[in-house]
Order: sequence, then C-alpha cells, then structure tokens
Amino acid sequence: IFERWLRRHRPMLEVYPAANAPIGHNRENYMVPFIPLYRNGEFFKPSRELGYDYEYLQEPAIDSFQEFLIPYLEQAREIWAWLVGAAVVGGIVTAVLTGLILACRKKRRGTSSEIQPLLTESEDYNNISYQSN
Repeated sequence: IFERWLRRHRPMLEVYPAANAPIGHNRENYMVPFIPLYRNGEFFKPSRELGYDYEYLQEPAIDSFQEFLIPYLEQAREIWAWLVGAAVVGGIVTAVLTGLILACRKKRRGTSSEIQPLLTESEDYNNISYQSN
C-alpha cells in the first residue's frame, strides 16, 4: 500500500517531517526496533531506488511513439465533428471581425473637405480658397 502511495504522489524527501512529529517519527530518527538501524527518511524511497520492483505495480513500457498516440487519436476520432465545427465557426467569426475592422478603417480614412495639407506646391498656392462651405 505504501509503495502504491509513493508511486502515485511521488513526494520529495523534504515532505517527510524533519521536526515536530511524534517522538521517533521525524525524518532523521532511527526506526526501532528494527536492526540494523535505519532512519525513517531512508524508508521514504520507492522500491525502484532500492533495487527491486513489484511485478503487479510495474507500468507497461511504451514500445513506440505510435502506441503513445493511440489513445489520443481514438479520442480525436470521437470528437472530430466538433473540432471541424469549431474551426469553421472560428473562421467565420474571424472573417466577420476582419471585415468590420477594415470597413471602420476605410470610413475613418475617407477624404473630407476640411482636411487640407499644411504644405502645398507653389502652383496650387494661388488657387486655394480658405472659405468654409
């Protein structure tokens, strides 16, 4: 049970209390009555680090990248219609927003009779009228 817990949570040794635990339960205290004496923190290691493994707890090795991708591809097969639908809706929304932005920019850029250049060519200077309409 402890080995399963260690593999699931993978705690660091620092999680094991170094102080303020009940008497004899701190990380650096010796675990008694076991002989030879070992510190509590030394038992806070997975069996693989100690050189052995439990067969029923071994994780199956993934032989290839394709075997790794199979579960994800199966999920993608189940939701492909939703993915395509989301892409189409996203494309439509993007196109509409782009069109609105471009239309607003064109409207702002429209030429107005009140907007005149500050500097003009010398030949056009004689024909300029400063009266407003």
